[in-house]
Amino acid sequence: MERLVRVGIVSDTPLQGHLLATEVADMGYDIAVNTSPNGLNKSLLKSDAVSMWIVNLEMAEEWSEFLDSLLDQDQASIIFGEGAAPKRTSEQFPKWQRRLKNKLLETAPPISEAKTAPVFDLEKLQDLQPDQEQALELPTLYHYANPTQVDQVWVIGSSLGGPEPVKTFFDALPKEIPAAFIYAQHIDEGCLDALVVSIGRHARLTMELAGAGKQLENGKILVAPVSNEIDFHANNSVMTKDEPWSGPYGPSIDQLMKNVSSRYGKKANAIIFSGMGSDGSLGATLIKEAGGLVWSQSTETCTQPSMPDSADETGCVSFRGSARDLAKQLLSHIVDSNGKTSKIKQTKQTKQRVGDS
Repeated sequence: MERLVRVGIVSDTPLQGHLLATEVADMGYDIAVNTSPNGLNKSLLKSDAVSMWIVNLEMAEEWSEFLDSLLDQDQASIIFGEGAAPKRTSEQFPKWQRRLKNKLLETAPPISEAKTAPVFDLEKLQDLQPDQEQALELPTLYHYANPTQVDQVWVIGSSLGGPEPVKTFFDALPKEIPAAFIYAQHIDEGCLDALVVSIGRHARLTMELAGAGKQLENGKILVAPVSNEIDFHANNSVMTKDEPWSGPYGPSIDQLMKNVSSRYGKKANAIIFSGMGSDGSLGATLIKEAGGLVWSQSTETCTQPSMPDSADETGCVSFRGSARDLAKQLLSHIVDSNGKTSKIKQTKQTKQRVGDS
């Protein structure tokens, strides 16, 4: 599968950045990030989340350190602008527009991708039974007291090969966990109801589609819609927007992580499971900048490790493991974040090795 060309725009003038982003998007490219030199997360220069950088600096001499970092990276192509773009009403604007388009096409033609999600075997998923030996229990001391008083929000993102480990992860969690979950799966909209049934049938947590007015709560999994972007109100209820998700797939894991980190700050966290591409990499930088945690499934336990590996390459991922490892790590984090010491028990004591799936 061809990879979508994701463009990063860096400009020291907000108006120029906006104008460039508008033109580049109209030419069929995906805007990964649009920022100033001092606002750019440098970890993006070391990852493959951005395919091409467009740099337009009116005061280049002030950004020598940034330019050195940009030129040192070898992950993406770089296009330098030709000064300030003329006004749209100017006779020079069409010429500037053509030059920009020619540069983009010469560097990397856009890829035309329909928003078609990866196909996976739902029937196989429905036949999977929970592994009772790996069902985890959380000491009563750490159970949530109020379902609506949410202190931790976890975005769970997956694509190709992701539903099976995501199911294993959720099956292992206790219903009393003081955390809320938003699950974003690249999937065809017609399969969404079946996905909820398949993933949630053995989970001890409540699982439902994230429609308008639905509530984000402890011990609950909200499944992000495919067609429309969602955000959250201050009271943790779902806000459905009248616009599609950005990017080639719905839901966009990057956009969801951006919305959640903007709303919940350091309470926002994320786990990236198996999938193709790099959706989630840009969102990972936002989660980390806000003070949250980013984890991912380990390479060797993935059907398709591209997505979790891309997130890891940003430098934002602090833990990797199998689905069961991730579930146990989450409960340990809950205990540790409460400043008390306790061991997470399994309903049956079994030996576990990091990387087992």
